[in-house]
Amino acid sequence: MKIGVTQSVEERIKATPLEMVEKAPLVFCWETHLLKVKHRNVLLIMNASSNYTIAMTDIEPRNWNYYTLYIGNVIRGIMQSMGYSEEQIQEFVDHFIMKLRCVKFARTPEYNQIFAGDPVWVTEAIGGVGIDGRHMVTKMSFRYLHTLENLGAAPEPNLTVLWSTRLPKDFKKYCAKLSIEYSSMQYESDDLMRPINGDDYGIACCVSSMRIGKEMQFFGARANLAKCLLYAINGGVDEKTKVQVGPKYRPITSEYLDYDEVMERYEDMMKWLADVYVNALNIIHYMHDKYSYERIQMALHDAHVTRWFATGVAGLSVVADSLSAIKYAKVKAIRDEDGIVVDYETEGDFPKYGNDDDRVDQLAVMIVNKFMGYLRQHFTYRDSIPTQSILTITSNVTYGKNTGNTPDGRKMGQPFAPGANPLHGRDTHGAVASLASVAKIPFENARDGISDTFTVVPDALGKDCDVFTGDLDADALGLDIDEIIKQQQL
Repeated sequence: MKIGVTQSVEERIKATPLEMVEKAPLVFCWETHLLKVKHRNVLLIMNASSNYTIAMTDIEPRNWNYYTLYIGNVIRGIMQSMGYSEEQIQEFVDHFIMKLRCVKFARTPEYNQIFAGDPVWVTEAIGGVGIDGRHMVTKMSFRYLHTLENLGAAPEPNLTVLWSTRLPKDFKKYCAKLSIEYSSMQYESDDLMRPINGDDYGIACCVSSMRIGKEMQFFGARANLAKCLLYAINGGVDEKTKVQVGPKYRPITSEYLDYDEVMERYEDMMKWLADVYVNALNIIHYMHDKYSYERIQMALHDAHVTRWFATGVAGLSVVADSLSAIKYAKVKAIRDEDGIVVDYETEGDFPKYGNDDDRVDQLAVMIVNKFMGYLRQHFTYRDSIPTQSILTITSNVTYGKNTGNTPDGRKMGQPFAPGANPLHGRDTHGAVASLASVAKIPFENARDGISDTFTVVPDALGKDCDVFTGDLDADALGLDIDEIIKQQQL
């Protein structure tokens, strides 16, 4: 709080020079002025933002000796008794959000290539349902979302709604409205995370659920599982640089790729990658601790916390589609003059991840489960618990840029799909089928979060703002679900 004084007040209190506060938000600034009204001293206290005014008379002489403390207590007492207006509270929230939007870290160009947009990993968790069944939507939930209407869209702070079918309908309608207008909101399944975390949890970084003050995370980059598959085919030789990067395993020499042979080599290469990955992260986290990188943040946690060892993968849909092509079609390996496989020709069609087809979706599930199992076999720094995310943020672009042609038909340099998404344009059976494929990934082996970056046209949420299609009661509406399904099949 900043309390300003005019000359009349300064002469009355006869104070030593007052401390100056620069650039304080106007809502926290108060001006004080002393004047005479009918031979009585009247002190006016006015808020610089709202012009809300307090008038005081007959101030005891001793209170002038502790002026700033006295006036501060007066303001606090009146505000507590009168309450702030909704406009004032919203301004507080807006100022807080503006401060978060202004944060910028100094980073190397290489870092910015992996995580574009100067992210600071600030996430605000909103809503959710308590373990007693009551929703946790408050006025503040609406206020945080309302900052989008006052300030416009921004990538951060990440406004994440902990979604449940039991959230209030008006709140869900407001979320739908803002999603249409600003595309700056994220949704996570509270019904999935609540049984594990309880109801006092938030989202760390992007999608990682953690109990507030009781858990922390060692965070790391992603493992490129698509490039790992190419290493398995070429015996550890990089398809772009032609350098022996991975272990010198025997490469696949057949003209057409055999699924069982590829999987055997791929599992061996994933084991090697998991070892290198965990060891690299152990070194990184040790050095962070050595230089007290997160000491101030840890002051907000309990003395004894659960530590998570966060890992992640990139290129999951590329791997799933590649293995599907090898298993259900015929994939011919195209080699260069050195015998290194640099491209692939596919004969026939194959199921693609993102269309609710178990033949390929279960391949994605298998890869997630296997790689998580390999990660768990290694020592982790400070006995932290390994977790895995299917989340790339923007690194899917850089990872794709550094990965050659893949058996699924993706060309060298093309971006991977973000997170757990299907590869661009391959989900041809609609939004529900695409979401169903992603939903099959087991949360127990991806506790650090499963991300599906999903874009729909506004009309998909309703023809206008009065239409809300969530949680419809089919019986109450007189809908014959069996008949609807039959018509869709026809």
